[in-house]
Amino acid sequence: MKITDRVYGVVEITEPVLIELINSKPVQRLKEINQHGAIQFLSKQHNVSRFEHSIGVMLFLKSIGASMEEQIAGLLHDVPHTAFSHVIDWVFPSEEHDFHEQYHEKIIMNSEIPVILAKYGFAAQKLFDKKRFHLLESKLPDVCADRIDYSMRDRIAKFGMQKHIPAYLQSFTVQNNQIIMKDRKTAEAFALDYLEMDKVQWGSSLSVASYKILSDAFKIAIAKNILIMEDFFGDDQSVIAKLKASKNPQILEKLELLNPKLAVEENQKEHDFYSKTKIRYVDPLFQENGVARRISEVSKVFKQQLEDHMQKAKKGTYIKIARK
Repeated sequence: MKITDRVYGVVEITEPVLIELINSKPVQRLKEINQHGAIQFLSKQHNVSRFEHSIGVMLFLKSIGASMEEQIAGLLHDVPHTAFSHVIDWVFPSEEHDFHEQYHEKIIMNSEIPVILAKYGFAAQKLFDKKRFHLLESKLPDVCADRIDYSMRDRIAKFGMQKHIPAYLQSFTVQNNQIIMKDRKTAEAFALDYLEMDKVQWGSSLSVASYKILSDAFKIAIAKNILIMEDFFGDDQSVIAKLKASKNPQILEKLELLNPKLAVEENQKEHDFYSKTKIRYVDPLFQENGVARRISEVSKVFKQQLEDHMQKAKKGTYIKIARK
């Protein structure tokens, strides 16, 4: 199986277990779920699917020498994502934005995936023990395969391919079952790039507004039995189709706002809503004279930018939606 990927280029997948899993229904469903949730309506830049990201995580894990079991875990880690990705976390709020995680085992075990895994000597139940897959996902502020892939992938989608992306890929290495970077310069650049993406995309006022608008539409639809939970385990387009077919004026008013002309401003005196968003950042470990150090320990630039960003995020944002 040949894959052309915006981050890793053309890659040949030869492992039968990976090929069968990629072709399975739960993984194929991810092609129709946009990683960017509600902001996909605002720009063509936001065209990354959960399928593309899942393949990317698997490829990254392969590139750093992760076990086949961890590559499989990487490929399947987003299988439980609901339509419009993290918009559901605005409907059923949690501090970690991890609503989909509670369905991971159910969706995998009720699919063809356990049979495929057993065919090649792998146990599906082992995939649910996160402690086994530290390269795939780790606690903040460490880098991990999931954060590394979606940050580079989203950056390329927004800004185009950048010359330093290959340098990042070459810098990641594994030490004591932990992903670190080989040098200070590259670690600082990656940390700053990641922080920038949180400012301009993931946590931007425009992004927050789009999530608020769509989640409000979902709440109305759920309250009026237009949508039920099972609908969110379909795909983006089927959910939107149900919302439009309802002809509910409140819902349609929300959907009409979600277009490239959506504009917002931060306005404490006249605002539509107040929000405190999840802060996304990494503080990579890097090697220096044989010792692993955090970039925040040596980079005044990164440390200051991170502190400023965290202070702003703690205050929250008052957002006004421009209505023309």
